[in-house]
Amino acid sequence: SPVYENASLHLDPLRHRVRVHGREVALTATEFRLLTVLVQNAGIVLSLNRLVDLVWGEEGCSVENVRQFISYLRKKLDGGSSQRQLIETVKEFGYRYNPPNQ
Repeated sequence: SPVYENASLHLDPLRHRVRVHGREVALTATEFRLLTVLVQNAGIVLSLNRLVDLVWGEEGCSVENVRQFISYLRKKLDGGSSQRQLIETVKEFGYRYNPPNQ
């Protein structure tokens, strides 16, 4: 997969590296897969079940685990900021990656 880059995020799937505002962020393999799927579908709302399929595949996981991993990612990407988050919750449906304005 090609490198993805915008004003805030640099995602390099081949090197398994993520930088946010120029700072390296360490992600687990699952967090990295989840972020990659969200970025590849930027602007599109993905349901919890669709995220399970795309990230965990046949192995599966609970929707509560998806919520937990989203929480982990937000803390690492946004630093707990209350400003506009890169990963948006779409109430009663799922999540969407919102790239910042370039």
